[in-house]
This record gives sequence, structure tokens and C-alpha cells, in this order.
Amino acid sequence: MTRRSWWGAELLGRHADDMVWARAADREVTFGRLRRETAWQAEVLERYGIRAGSTVALYGNASFTKLWTLFALWSLGARVVLAEPPSGPRARGVPPAARRARFSVSLGEGRGLPHDFVEECEVLVRRHPGGGADVSGSCLVQFSSGTTGRPKAVGRSPRSLLDELGRLAALAGMPRRGERVAVLEPLTHSFGLIGGVLHCLAVGATLVLPVARTAEAAVRAAGDAHVVLGNPHHFRALTWAEPGALPRLRLAVSSGDALAPEIPALFRSRHGVRVGQAYGTTETGIVAADLTGRFGPAGIGTPVPGTRVRVVGGVLEVHVRESPYPEDDTPWTGGWMSTRDLVTRDPGSGALRLRGRVQGVGDTSVDLLRIESVLRAHRHITDAVVLGVGPIEAHVASSAELDGDELRSWCRRFLGGAPVPDRYHLLRELPRTAGGKAVRDRGVLRRHRTHPPGACRCVSW
Repeated sequence: MTRRSWWGAELLGRHADDMVWARAADREVTFGRLRRETAWQAEVLERYGIRAGSTVALYGNASFTKLWTLFALWSLGARVVLAEPPSGPRARGVPPAARRARFSVSLGEGRGLPHDFVEECEVLVRRHPGGGADVSGSCLVQFSSGTTGRPKAVGRSPRSLLDELGRLAALAGMPRRGERVAVLEPLTHSFGLIGGVLHCLAVGATLVLPVARTAEAAVRAAGDAHVVLGNPHHFRALTWAEPGALPRLRLAVSSGDALAPEIPALFRSRHGVRVGQAYGTTETGIVAADLTGRFGPAGIGTPVPGTRVRVVGGVLEVHVRESPYPEDDTPWTGGWMSTRDLVTRDPGSGALRLRGRVQGVGDTSVDLLRIESVLRAHRHITDAVVLGVGPIEAHVASSAELDGDELRSWCRRFLGGAPVPDRYHLLRELPRTAGGKAVRDRGVLRRHRTHPPGACRCVSW
């Protein structure tokens, strides 16, 4: 059967058959095998009726099978909806995000641990009579993290993915041909897939995948890598790995959430490399980068080549050529999209510094992340999320009984004349998204409280 040409065919075909494409623990896959498995999988999926314009939800076990199934679907011209599998050891069925697709492809269904890596797994194809075809022109649908509300479906076109790969290739220090790159981020996340999987494919670097979502698995995957791509959670775990555990490491890049200020110094003292950052959104892809960490943990770097940004009222906006929301019929006008992130732009270097997420109306010059850092330094507080800008609310995690006046005095002591939270709410733990990011939505946080606003008591959620 002759395969049709597709937008990523050149990426898949540019490297020698015997080069190693990916590794997980002691298992390796060459580029030659990747191409053979992708072609075979495409033939099988085509027999089920999947073709150009089909919308296909893909979910299930992290595996080599998942990646060559993704490439096979793209080679058929399908639009792929990357969905998180149902969670829990007894989870079954189709995840809600997949139910509007015409087809769903489930990997390793019934194994019970969908986030643990397996080399290969069974593939189950379902046809959904009520599912729709792709009318948006996107080839990929991912979901925003949901830190400030319900996750949104975000569509990416082939052009936008190739443009982002071009922007990544222009960044000095990105993974190079022949290097081993540990991608600790889930492949359903934007930077894990595009900055990790697709960039490695484009340049001929070897993708190294963790076999589980544990600190031990992260350390093992990173142990022989030249580059590590992860989120703050991963780098906190790697910070406590033994000195010498990462002997080949030259680059460490965090993405997906704000980096705690103490992590870069601890990581560098242990492993000799500063933790850099890559900043972006699911809608835009990468926006800014500080790969070597020269601007510090609050600095997310300078805008990458080919990206247009502006700061309006203290909030970062990014120019997007096409609507990133395939399920939204609202006309896309102007092209400027608010990230809802508070930033400061250095007039000399052009570097951006992140200050938190905007909520409400008020003083957008406030540094919410600095307040969070001050609160986390309190000996009885394990985590903190501060929302603003009007009023400023601090949600802190602690098992101790703390008084609101005590916390207010603590913040004033270390913040000087800068604004401090107007309200303090104490919880046993802070809610997090499925991907482990701190929730920054007032409504969700309030549903985890049992005392009225302004009270500072231990509550369980």
C-alpha cells in the first residue's frame, strides 16, 4: 500500500535506520523500526476507516506504541485528540475528552496503570457514530492544564507545529544530533510533545523516557542524558539525587509551572548545571526561553525568534495567527491572545519576569510569586498559592493552626512596603491538576474550604 505524503514525513525519514530514536530503561528503538511500525500501524488503522479528516482520540499507556500510533494517524491525515486516560486502578471506558471524536484508539486498556511505561501494548479501535469530522484544519488537539478553570481544547495546525519546531531550532543550546534527551513531561503536554519528542525527531537526538511517574524513574531516565526536560516537580526530585548521578548533563530546562526560587541553586550545587526555563502556553507553543537560567528562577527569558509579544496593563499577550480553539465559533479577530500571566519586561535585555496569574481588577504591578515564596519560607507552611489582583488572596497548606494576623505580619516583615494578601485561607493540602500543577482558580479553591472568607483555620478537602 502506498502511503500518502503528510506534513511530518520529512521529520520521520531524515535519519539512518540504525540510529537510536528512543530509549526507556534498557529498551531501544531505532529510526528504522520507528518507520516500519508507523507504516504498519497506518495500514491497520486505515482498514478501520480512519482517513484524512477523521477525528481520532488517542489515549492510554505511555509506550513506544503510543508514539508510532500518533505518527501513523498523522500520516493518514487524521486530527489527533491527545486525551488523558481515565485515572485510577479500575478506570475503564472512554475519557470524556474523547467522546466527541469519530474514532478512539485506546492503548493497553485494562492494564490499570496507564502512566507507567510499557514498550508495546495492545491497540483497541472504537468507532463513535455521533462523532464529528475535522473541519478546523488542525492536526492536533491538546488540553490546557486547567489551573485557572476547566481545561480547554486547543487545536494546532501542521503549519503551527512546523513553525514552532523552527523557533526551537533557532534557540542556542537546544538538544543536538546524537545527544540523549530525557523528556520527563507527559507526552500529552505541549512542551513534552513538541519541545521534546518532535524536536528530537527533527534533529536526530535520542529520546529517553521514564518508565513511571516517580522520582526514582526520573533519576534513572536522566542519569545517562545530556539534556533533561521536565517541570518543577521533576527538578525538585532530581535536586536530591546523589552528586555525580547526572555525569553527562549539560542542559536542564523546566517548563509548565513557576520554578521555586531555591531549586536552581540547590540543583547547581548538586549537579553543576543551572536549571533554565521554557515558557509557553498550549495555545501558542513556546513563547520565551532562558535555557541556561541566567535570569534566575523568576526570569522566563527573552521572546524566542518568530514570536510577537506585548505587555498590556502588566499582562503578557501573544500574537496568534489562527484561532487555537477549534470548538469555539467566535470569529478570531486581531490575533492577540492574553496569557493572563503578570510579567515585567526588562527595558535593556527584553527579558520577561513572571509575577503570577491575574484574577480580578486591581494593581497589576503586584508580585504574586514573590508573596508565595515568602509564605513558603514559613516553617509551618508546605505550599502556597496567591491570587490577585483584587483582592489578593493567599491559600496556604499547613497541618498547623495558624492565625491570619500572624501570616499578615510575616508577609509585611519580608515584603516591606509591597502589597500583602488581604485574605488568608488555610488548607491541609492545595488542590492540583491531573498534571500536578497548582490550581489557581478561586472557584476551585473555595470549594476546598469549609470556613468563610477571611477565616484562617485548618480545613480538609
